[in-house]
Amino acid sequence: MGLGLLKLFKIVCLSFALLIGFYQKSQARDLRICTHIGFEPYVIKDGTSLKGIDIDIVLAILKKMKQSAEINAYPWKRLLASIKSGQCDVGFSLFDTEQRREYADYIFTVPLHYSTFSVFVRNDKAFNFNRITDFFGKKIAHNRGFALSVGFEQAIADKKLERITFDNASNAVLMLERGRIDAIIDNEARFRYYLKKHNKLKHIKSLTIPFMPHHPAFLVVSRNSDMDDIEAIKQRLETELKNLHLDGTIMRITTQYLN
Repeated sequence: MGLGLLKLFKIVCLSFALLIGFYQKSQARDLRICTHIGFEPYVIKDGTSLKGIDIDIVLAILKKMKQSAEINAYPWKRLLASIKSGQCDVGFSLFDTEQRREYADYIFTVPLHYSTFSVFVRNDKAFNFNRITDFFGKKIAHNRGFALSVGFEQAIADKKLERITFDNASNAVLMLERGRIDAIIDNEARFRYYLKKHNKLKHIKSLTIPFMPHHPAFLVVSRNSDMDDIEAIKQRLETELKNLHLDGTIMRITTQYLN
């Protein structure tokens, strides 16, 4: 092969490589985002679509970023497993635990929302709650996967109280109505939304003192994500989430659902 032909061959090969790279770049996949199904009003399944406080916030972030994404809602165990494996690039909304930090990179600077956890009881079976010892001898239910206080976990380990976990709020309410449990600990906004929707507020109430006030829940990025530029994506998520807090968008979205 002459020098001229060799040079031409190299140019053609280089051009082909560049075209392949451009094609692969243009075919980059959507960001995979996962959340917890059955967590109204933060995540509401409406037919085949999703809406709710957290969903609307995340959609607003993606719009600002001009980032394409697919959002799926899973049961709690599958959500955590998907974040851990990298099947989901981004997940929400998670409380901070040491175990989850091993596979989830938290956006700590600004929470997606704050949760107040209240104690819900039957109106005719109310009791005073000021400290964990007020639960001793009782059966207390909470959503599966929720990370509650160290004192609560220690009381369970010491067999001072019995824990019942649930995935569906309707099951927990039925147990409370039938006297099979003494109380339900749940997100105040979520559980009150459910009780109002199902006309249960006349018979079930939250105790005056919350179990855990103003607890932050976060967006996280999977440490095992294979998404290109995932660290840059995390920084952009953080920036736009901050902006939505500052410009009042998050307050407007929250008010829309809670009022």
